Amino acid sequence: MRPRFLLDNDGSNIFHNALADGADLQAIVEETVQECAPEVTTYLLCSNAGNCYFPTRVGRVDPRAKGLVAALAQGHDLFGMLLQAIKKSGRETFITMRMNDVHNPTDQDEWNTPPIRKKFPDAIVGPEEIKAGKAAWMSYCMDYSRAEVREYYLTLIRELASLYGSIIDGIQLDWMRFPRHLSGDSERIWQRRAALTEFTASARRILREAGQHLQLAARVPPTLEGCRSIGMDLAEWTRLGLVDFLVACPFLTTNWHIPIQDFRAQMGSQPVPIYAGFDFGYDLTCHHPESLRGVASCLYDCGADGLYLFNFPCWTEYLAARPYHWLRGLDRPETAGVRPIQLAVSNKVHRHEITDGPGELPAVLPAAGSLDLRIYVPRSALPAGRVLFLTHSHGDIHLAVNGQRAEPFRFNPDANSGGHRSEIFLEFVDQYFRKESRPKPLDCRLFKVRPACLCTGFNTLHVENSGGQTLEIERLHLALW
Repeated sequence: MRPRFLLDNDGSNIFHNALADGADLQAIVEETVQECAPEVTTYLLCSNAGNCYFPTRVGRVDPRAKGLVAALAQGHDLFGMLLQAIKKSGRETFITMRMNDVHNPTDQDEWNTPPIRKKFPDAIVGPEEIKAGKAAWMSYCMDYSRAEVREYYLTLIRELASLYGSIIDGIQLDWMRFPRHLSGDSERIWQRRAALTEFTASARRILREAGQHLQLAARVPPTLEGCRSIGMDLAEWTRLGLVDFLVACPFLTTNWHIPIQDFRAQMGSQPVPIYAGFDFGYDLTCHHPESLRGVASCLYDCGADGLYLFNFPCWTEYLAARPYHWLRGLDRPETAGVRPIQLAVSNKVHRHEITDGPGELPAVLPAAGSLDLRIYVPRSALPAGRVLFLTHSHGDIHLAVNGQRAEPFRFNPDANSGGHRSEIFLEFVDQYFRKESRPKPLDCRLFKVRPACLCTGFNTLHVENSGGQTLEIERLHLALW
């Protein structure tokens, strides 16, 4: 059976960026569906950030989405039109609902403040952090141990099921946007985990009452420790039959290894399909075709039942056209690993370490110091014919792979690059947000490695500082042909 290939569209590229007042709604719908890659089997359209993108009477329509507000005032439900068209295209169609979106929670116009927080400002996970002046965005997440919070979001689910239950195949609860739902330290959170189990059970009942065909899915952390840290008892969820499938996906980055088998072991005799997901980048690098094939190969190798791309239509909002052709072949394990591919050491950029697990880079490397790193290589990548490593190290280093020294590699030197290169393949750089994200060639070092040095699974990379100055190792990429 063909595995699911799931694509999450957070909606902002449509409801905020494409939808000007007076826009041709039907043209937007047709373009959204027609441009979507044929590999996509399951399309998840986001119904909300803190506020909503559909004609809600329970919540509040996002006031900054002015074109959407105007269309709804004229009786046009673009969200529903999109769902109908996606379903008509033959794809499995889900609504994905963000359970705690706290983008810009203190903006003066309160554009992303949900009505529940306005009504119960104390029903958040971090009131003491706010009082102490130590608040982060996630301090403003709603606390699901509060009955009024659970009831608000359940009423939204009931409303979505009533409006669109005859169109869709199900609803996904996105617990990773953002991953904080109960107050207290990790042990206190785990003691209160029944609140999230009870909520999930109630959501399941709502969907069953709306239509026996409606499925319930959940996006959860990519580690069991991460699930526990935010109060998710997956063994109990599956024992009670509350979810039809799970998506293990980091907050806003890429995990090159997700322990799918550990998830299955936790579920015991009540398994459900588990899909592995990732986001737009893997350090300060946005994904490109070679890295997409790399991460897809890794996650299939981990045992994922299929792949989930979070926010793909929004990854490249600053291109005129979204590169759906980059997804070619990623829907099947046997075609996802067509080489060349690029892999990477896990990075801390955009990583929520409590849920996603730790990143290894960036790391400081003292003069004459050394460090050991790990990189995951999938079975489909070996045997390889050619191997290159690229480091953004800001100076000279020695590199050994599984105990065998790598050979430094330079092109003919020139005044600008010194013979060094800052990319193996052509990377996509989001110049709007990260103008300096592409490193200077002089700050990078390239190494050749004998393919026989590599093994499947985790490989050990030993890095030594060969200069007299402290270095920062910002990223380490591996390419295989």
